[in-house]
Amino acid sequence: MDILQGSSDHSDAPTAIREATAHWAADISPDILFVFHSSRQDSQAVATILAESFPNTLIVGCSTAGEWITGQHKNGALVLSGIKTAAIRWSMAVIEDIQASPDVCAQHACAELLQGLDLVRGDLNPKKHFCLSFFDAISAREEPVIAAMAHELGGIPLLGGSAGDDLKFKHTFVIANGQAYQNAALFVLAESKIPFHTIKHQHFIPGTIDVVISKADVDRRLVYHLDGMPAAQRYAQLLGLDMQDLTAQIFSDNPLIYLYGDECYVRSIRQICDGDGLEFSCAIEEGMVLNLCEHQNMVSEYDKLITEFNQHIGKAAFLLICNCTYRALEGSDTNVNQLLADKTTAIAKHMIGFDTYGEQWQGLHVNQTMVALALGSE
Repeated sequence: MDILQGSSDHSDAPTAIREATAHWAADISPDILFVFHSSRQDSQAVATILAESFPNTLIVGCSTAGEWITGQHKNGALVLSGIKTAAIRWSMAVIEDIQASPDVCAQHACAELLQGLDLVRGDLNPKKHFCLSFFDAISAREEPVIAAMAHELGGIPLLGGSAGDDLKFKHTFVIANGQAYQNAALFVLAESKIPFHTIKHQHFIPGTIDVVISKADVDRRLVYHLDGMPAAQRYAQLLGLDMQDLTAQIFSDNPLIYLYGDECYVRSIRQICDGDGLEFSCAIEEGMVLNLCEHQNMVSEYDKLITEFNQHIGKAAFLLICNCTYRALEGSDTNVNQLLADKTTAIAKHMIGFDTYGEQWQGLHVNQTMVALALGSE
């Protein structure tokens, strides 16, 4: 497996792509090229230039809230990683309007993915096939679409992330077919002869305080009341703060979780909205009981993940990471993002990824989680 990588901190898209690929052979044509870039680079320019530069390559990616490339965590950059191997076949499908019926969208996307690999649904095998997802986060349609796609794909590994725009929360893009799409979702199906593994990592445990969503606009993921009180006021009260003290960093450090069975599903708060409401980054419902969770140390928990991965799997050739932007905010506040990038080299020779506005894991949309796909060596 041949892997190409490059990055640039330049804000001009043509210059950034030239810098990132300057050391690549002129005649190189990867089978697939992943591109993740900040809001500083123009998404359509990135999509157009890469499609023109690599006409025979499947090009996929999105805008970000932070970028990862082997051994580095960046902000404001463009990162690229290309893979060339006869051991993996790839296909791609774009849902161009994810406001439409999720079931119909998923059926059409799945059919296109299967056709691209000359497969039928019954051929799908969780040991041979995996699917990656990238969403326009501003559309807020991850939950119904990813659930429908998981149903169509029949249990193969399905993971990915929602595009970002450096915490502006205005315009996010997915990239495919030489286009930068909004209100869209991108899926990549792979058939691999190379062993692969999926990773899910978070560092929260249930706390002692529960709250109830007593009034909400479910479609907007907007909570008006917690425990019958204005939501932002109640949340600040739980933390011993005033409303004016609530910042993105506070939201990052103090998420709420939904407990279901033995699993914890993080529900991150995006911002204060409509006066004293709280806009969430993931699905909420009236009557839902949420828990004010407690932290574990992110670096210590990451070390456990690395040790377990090395013991049971060994070093991967390639790792694709989708890391929640609130994890990155916590990492920035504690100055450990670069340390985590350094540590990741212990489990993967090459790595690319981005900080997301939400993560997809099987049929679920989650928050404050890192999900990743590891490809072994040929």
